[in-house]
Amino acid sequence: MIAVFVKKLTREEKDGITRSLGELRFSPFFLDTKAATLLVTEEKLPLEKLTGEKLVERVVETGTPYQLVHRAFRPEGTEFTVGRTEIGRENLTVIAGPCAVESEEQIFRTAEEVSRRGAHLLRGGAYKPRTSPYSFQGMGEKALALLARARELFDLPVVTEATSPENAAIVAQYADVVQIGARNMQNFELLKAVGKLGKPVLLKRGMSATVEDLLMAAEYILSLGNFRVILCERGIRSIERLTRNTLDLTAIPLIKELSHLPVIVDPSHGTGLREKVIPMARSAVACGADGVMVEVHPDPDRALSDGPQSLSFEGFRRLINELSVIGVLVGKELTRASKIPETYEQEKGVSQEDEVTVAFLGSAGSFSSQVARRAFGKNAHPLSSSHFREVFKSVSTGNADYGVVPLENTITGSIHANYDLLLEYSGIYVVGERFVRVSQHLGVFPGTRHENMQILFAHPQGFAQCGRFLENSEGVKVLNVGNTEEAARRAAEFGKGAGCISSEEAIIRHRLELLEEEIEDNPRNFTRFIILSRFFTPSPDDDKVSCFFTVANLPGSLFSVLKIFAEREVNLLKLESRPQPGKPWEYLFYVDWEGNLVEERFRLMVNELERSTSFFRVLGSFRNLWKKE
Repeated sequence: MIAVFVKKLTREEKDGITRSLGELRFSPFFLDTKAATLLVTEEKLPLEKLTGEKLVERVVETGTPYQLVHRAFRPEGTEFTVGRTEIGRENLTVIAGPCAVESEEQIFRTAEEVSRRGAHLLRGGAYKPRTSPYSFQGMGEKALALLARARELFDLPVVTEATSPENAAIVAQYADVVQIGARNMQNFELLKAVGKLGKPVLLKRGMSATVEDLLMAAEYILSLGNFRVILCERGIRSIERLTRNTLDLTAIPLIKELSHLPVIVDPSHGTGLREKVIPMARSAVACGADGVMVEVHPDPDRALSDGPQSLSFEGFRRLINELSVIGVLVGKELTRASKIPETYEQEKGVSQEDEVTVAFLGSAGSFSSQVARRAFGKNAHPLSSSHFREVFKSVSTGNADYGVVPLENTITGSIHANYDLLLEYSGIYVVGERFVRVSQHLGVFPGTRHENMQILFAHPQGFAQCGRFLENSEGVKVLNVGNTEEAARRAAEFGKGAGCISSEEAIIRHRLELLEEEIEDNPRNFTRFIILSRFFTPSPDDDKVSCFFTVANLPGSLFSVLKIFAEREVNLLKLESRPQPGKPWEYLFYVDWEGNLVEERFRLMVNELERSTSFFRVLGSFRNLWKKE
């Protein structure tokens, strides 16, 4: 059991407790944290010996030997920051890099690529424990120096392995996260050494270790006061011989239930097969992993270590695209470590540490506010807006650096007002997009039940997405409001008998009761949001372009435009017609297509589109976060 004291105990207080418990043959273990002292023992303590001066804040009984690691000790889960990356909770962390550092060119090329594509931390081995004594053993401290230099150049915190208590301190001087490899999971002297160093630790599961073995190994580190530990499932030995190991995906939800520590998965070692890394990474995230760690090499077939399981640069790009999709499905956000998008940085010379103002519909708690927060992280200064035009106007006038607006929903379709505003505000560009799973919940004023609900507040989109729920709510007055956060606020102001269709965050924020969860008609309910800016610089890394065009009212005119895309084998992602404002029965077309505005074949295509249409306007280009290979 664990006794958590209300403060840090003095030496005299600890000695007094030790004497009292010693008389009963208890041997207490004291651990000082930043705020308080913990007393840990494998036996149940007689509380009357500890509570005489009301020093004990709470007692945790886990019934397991891994007590500090157990979720009962920290039910909310552990989250901590490495560099700008927040590990745990709703964040999806990607660690990428070569198995081993081989040269300056190799590690710098890899770091540049994985940073550009969205990795949060750089991995690379300096000391390599190998099965064969004749295999490449790593470059030692020289590799550590190269990793540190790569961190400075490409703004990537470094994860690398310590293989002994002797080199642990050296590794900690260079690394941001110290890795304990599978072969050393039960090297208890090494665990003690890294526990004392105070650096974040990535602890890999041993090749023949049970989940409990892994948690007990983590307990060693936590018992020395280091609670910044990441657990890593990397595959276990089994009777299977067609893969290097058997990736134990069952371990992910099991560990998440038993422990408060974040869990990542290494599908590179888990499979040993390059072509299996991406599908197993997808599966790991779907199972609840807080991130993945993969091996990436500029020329995997010539790698000195683990080439068959290393992704190429193109493979890593595919991985990031697919994890972006899976992350949306399970509520794990794959962000770029709160970096400001390059288009804005290039145009205005903004530092990564500068704050940017982001306009969105509603107040804190609306779906738009959640997207803004996830897209810009701690750099975002929120600017609430009462309607979509206000968002566009704030960006157009410079009152906001960015705007976030929804463009389409998988149930209700396109949000036509925002298409019209894109056409109207010609000085605003689309520079990014985000997808969010929209879970609509029924919140009610405390004490209200479904049967005595009198009024229901919601945004029109909320009502449209919850048609079946409304069919079962006959007699309830329905009132449209401007956004999901306002729906919760109005219900709180109305009082008993009021309900709202809103986000969980807004319901909690306004102290309503969450009566029913996920009342939308279809659980695959997603909304695509676009990011707006006055500044736009096309990039070769973009793979999606948005534009408007009109054609003459003649037979075959639309066909001739679509033929331009077909002849160049350019995939259309969306094609939608919209009435032209002020021109009855005349239409313009909105198009999303795969590509960018930098490569010559796309620039030539745009030139031909301009000649073949009566009106053509590029709205912007960006990375397609919903792309499937």
